[in-house]
Amino acid sequence: MDILIIKSKHQPIHSIKKLNHLLNKITLDINDDQLYDLYHCHIINPPFFKKIFIYSKDLKNDDLKKIYNMCLLNGIIYFSSQYNDFFNQEKYIVKKKNDLYSFPEKRIVDFIIIGAQRSGTTALSLNISKHPDLYINNNENPKISEVHFFDLNWQKGIEWYKKKLHSSNIKYKCVGEKTPSLLNLPSTFPLIQSVNPYVKLIITLRNPVQRAYSAWKLNKKNGTEHLSFKKAISFELNYLKNQNQTFFTLSKQYLYRGLYFKHIKELLKWFPKQNIIILISEQVKKNSIQEYNKIFSFLNLKEINTLDYQQEVHASDNKNNINGTLYKKLMQYFKHDIIKLERLLQINTHWLD
Repeated sequence: MDILIIKSKHQPIHSIKKLNHLLNKITLDINDDQLYDLYHCHIINPPFFKKIFIYSKDLKNDDLKKIYNMCLLNGIIYFSSQYNDFFNQEKYIVKKKNDLYSFPEKRIVDFIIIGAQRSGTTALSLNISKHPDLYINNNENPKISEVHFFDLNWQKGIEWYKKKLHSSNIKYKCVGEKTPSLLNLPSTFPLIQSVNPYVKLIITLRNPVQRAYSAWKLNKKNGTEHLSFKKAISFELNYLKNQNQTFFTLSKQYLYRGLYFKHIKELLKWFPKQNIIILISEQVKKNSIQEYNKIFSFLNLKEINTLDYQQEVHASDNKNNINGTLYKKLMQYFKHDIIKLERLLQINTHWLD
């Protein structure tokens, strides 16, 4: 959506003469008493705007915080002089930065590491947990640290989830969790949105062939996979391609999980790009301080340059462990998705080198 106009209930839109030139654009105008429904995605979904015009005279600070959160990055909010103090501006215009207002008394979750599985998410959660203003369970055992609220434990309710995250602890500026299966389960996106439409989502991506091989090795170790890697891939392509996705059926979807562009494209239908950060795991290993500071900045926390980051928690697997001919065939399988991903992120992953 391009433009949002917020006015008082009995203020007709045609009475706002300055806006006549906007009415032919993609514009949504609402009354101030509809702000709650708009903010919680009850009117349009998702509710984010390039320009917001505030003409209502009766908004409270919490209303203004909601309006700010709904503005897109580098978008502009126009407001009347009575809101100067809140926006800390005198020119009646403010440009949106990548920060969000929070509502501590209603906090549930501020950020989630949603994937990709076998791409260094355990090391990621362990390392960012070293920041004093952030809470995430840093246990190295995923069976302990991963909450799986949205894909396995939804029926346990919000209060159970909040306790897992220590959401009510005001010591932390932000609280979050890690459930790396969520990236591949679009059925969970509306559930996440219903809990916090403005949640920050963290994704780390790994060479998809190496990721697939690592996932297969993990299943072999756990005794849930009895086929060779080549036969397991063949079985997926022949029998699992079009099945419904759940946490359990994903277990042997070695290739499907690595179609990163496909999954991120679906995610962007529910959450704006500005609330998603995507890192490449190979770069995280090479430039740990720089990459982790990107996350801290994304979460509006101070950067830290002195922490000793752990590079890996679980053993990695490189392409030298995979049959060379099979590796090349699988890279061809992922090629088009990787190219689209690189265009979206405007980076070179070097996976196709």
